[in-house]
Amino acid sequence: MIGVVHVLEQRRIALQERSRVQRALIADSTAALAARGMLLDRAVAVARGIAARPLIVGSIVAVAAIVGPRRILGWATRAAAFYGLTRRLAAALRDPPR
Repeated sequence: MIGVVHVLEQRRIALQERSRVQRALIADSTAALAARGMLLDRAVAVARGIAARPLIVGSIVAVAAIVGPRRILGWATRAAAFYGLTRRLAAALRDPPR
């Protein structure tokens, strides 16, 4: 009887180890799929946002056609620099150095 219990205990330990290895393999293989899925979700959300606001998109396209892409690129460059500066400034004001 004790031999049977010992054999069952050994089988249980082996099955637990095999399950642990399989869980690790599944987690590794699904990590890449999860990253792709998040990217796809974001793309779908952007597409839905654009589709929900055709007037805004059309206005942006019209402004781009009238003003010109070079001038808009210059504005975007200045806006990005200003945005970065304000974020750093806000972080510095929020968290003073020790």
